[in-house]
Amino acid sequence: MEKLFVYFTIYSFIGWFCEVVFCSFLSKRIVNRGFLAGPVCPVYGFGALFIIWLLEPVAFSLPFVFITGMAITSIIEYITGWLLETFFGTRWWDYSNKRFNLQGRVCLENSICFGMMGVLLIEVIHPITEKLVGNIPYSYLMIIDILLFVVFIVDSIFTLNTLVNLNERLRKLYEFTEELRKNTDIQEWFNEREFLKSFEKLKIIIEEGKAGINQKIEIGRTSLNNKLEESKANLNQIIEESKTGFNHKFEESKLELNKKLREKFEALTAKRGSGHRLIKAFPGMRSVRYNAQLGHLKEALKELKQKVTK
Repeated sequence: MEKLFVYFTIYSFIGWFCEVVFCSFLSKRIVNRGFLAGPVCPVYGFGALFIIWLLEPVAFSLPFVFITGMAITSIIEYITGWLLETFFGTRWWDYSNKRFNLQGRVCLENSICFGMMGVLLIEVIHPITEKLVGNIPYSYLMIIDILLFVVFIVDSIFTLNTLVNLNERLRKLYEFTEELRKNTDIQEWFNEREFLKSFEKLKIIIEEGKAGINQKIEIGRTSLNNKLEESKANLNQIIEESKTGFNHKFEESKLELNKKLREKFEALTAKRGSGHRLIKAFPGMRSVRYNAQLGHLKEALKELKQKVTK
């Protein structure tokens, strides 16, 4: 039993290493591919232990090891994806674009690769690992177990805290975008054009009043027209001054509002505690409840500086 946790850690590390190499090759950059912050992928550790436990007695039949290993790893991957989606509201990987997939959580292509890895594990990797671990003295093995267990627990707590912070940030970002949408509706209803329309209506009324006065008053028409023209010119000047003042205040208010919105957006999309590593490690990650906001966060983490300058 004291060897099991060492096996689990070794195979979790091997799985993590394979993921990093494969994903880094596709992305053309180093990607710390893993649910935990440390260099381990626990799902590979659990999968390897199940395969060893169930298939080592029948290692003489490679086709059976391949098919059964493929089934075991696929079931573990499906259950892991379902648990993460259920408890954290986030889908970490999605194979919906691949043929022969099951609800996007597993696909035939990956299952075949896992089956081949199962054969490699039983035939090559585990015999070597078993021999190496078997040469470690029992007292040292217990110390290694304790140290690895402590590190694993600390890493798990850190990762869970990161996930909670990420979901909280997505919730706040959702509330922020909803508030912004409502404020945008208000601004569209009460904007500069609506304000200026009132001045245009006032000018029309004055023009109509001027026409009516011209029809009824014949005496002193020239004098009255001059006064009306002067009043109209003064009114136009007042309107232009009011428009200029309104535009100035409107621009100041808009700049102040944009500044406040930018500051709030920057606070919500700050890298610290936002799950930046997880987003980079799982670029296809989707949120069940706040997927649009997760998309905003992904873009903000990449282009926040460019957006702020604009």
